[in-house]
Amino acid sequence: MFTVITWCTSDYKYLSEGLISDCQRLGYDYHVYELDKEFPNLAAAWCNHPRVIRQGVEDFDNVLFVDIECRIVRSIPEHWQAPLVSVREPTQNFWITYNTGTVMANKSCIPWLDTWIHLVEAWDMDKLSNDAYIYWPNDIGDELPFNAAVTALGVSLNIVKLSYFDRTSEAEIARGLWKNNHTIIQHPTIHHWPKEKDLIECKKLFEQNFAAEPEIVNTLFESPENIVENNGWFFDTVEKCYAPKEFWPQHKRKWVTDPVTLTSAQR
Repeated sequence: MFTVITWCTSDYKYLSEGLISDCQRLGYDYHVYELDKEFPNLAAAWCNHPRVIRQGVEDFDNVLFVDIECRIVRSIPEHWQAPLVSVREPTQNFWITYNTGTVMANKSCIPWLDTWIHLVEAWDMDKLSNDAYIYWPNDIGDELPFNAAVTALGVSLNIVKLSYFDRTSEAEIARGLWKNNHTIIQHPTIHHWPKEKDLIECKKLFEQNFAAEPEIVNTLFESPENIVENNGWFFDTVEKCYAPKEFWPQHKRKWVTDPVTLTSAQR
């Protein structure tokens, strides 16, 4: 058996409620590491992942690490065994192959966990400035040293697929709040909404975190009602604004008709 572990700062502890309810429903032991620390950016926070996983292995041996906002839709299947990590679908090049938001590890994994942590610290990955990136902001974080560690030590990883936008995929992890018959874990991104001002980026968050097909939004905005609620989102048909229900109306955003492109290189 395994223990589900995650971590957060006090500002984000509320995000653990869904994960905790899933663990209770499925009968899984769980532990939330709450840190009294602030991180300057997302990359610095992601670089804390291997330290939390390492601590979880010491405390509980066999662990399933997930991000604080993740939801467990169905029971973890038997073929999920440590060492396990998810791979991005569609595939990406170089270190962007892996997404370390879901990792299974146990005490046999300590050598590569220690190497992962050592590389994060030796390369000062958690001290990078916001303008230090290759393709998009914060793209250099924990995953580059993760790839280096497991490659250098010849670790044979069990992998599960993570799909960012293909709702017909057989991937067992969905990046967002959509799901299909193959989905085991949902990895939402909706908590980024209040701080995101770019309307294109907001639309990307919508397409990932709207449970129904995003195309139905055009029909919703044509409703005779002034305010429409659908799948946890509110839509203002007069002002053409929208937002997740937990951030409505304080953080409503203007709808844009421009198409957006989701890529599995994004975090």
